[in-house]
Amino acid sequence: LAIAASDPAKLSAYYRDTLGLSMLFEASGMSFFGAGGVRLMIGPAQGAKAGDKILYFEPEDFAVAEATLEANGVKFPAPANVLQREGERELALRPFQDPEGNTLALMGWRPVSPATVRG
Repeated sequence: LAIAASDPAKLSAYYRDTLGLSMLFEASGMSFFGAGGVRLMIGPAQGAKAGDKILYFEPEDFAVAEATLEANGVKFPAPANVLQREGERELALRPFQDPEGNTLALMGWRPVSPATVRG
């Protein structure tokens, strides 16, 4: 789950300090929390309105999920964003919209793409 925030740092502090959620990590201006088996992200609105929610799906195989969704008619507006790299893998985020305009996203670990490795 995600919350688009007008002041992500302030909202993250509330969820961490007031509600006591466990911070998993921070990346690219976003804070990720563990919330009873659910991952919660708080970050800048970036095109969403403050308070908008986003539904994330964490696939077992990121590339297969992308290909399957595209084959089923999903139009991704942009390539995946890499949020962080850890050794031979990277955490990728690839948003898209449902027919009603609600934001959904694939988010998960995938092997580092050779095109993204700096030589």
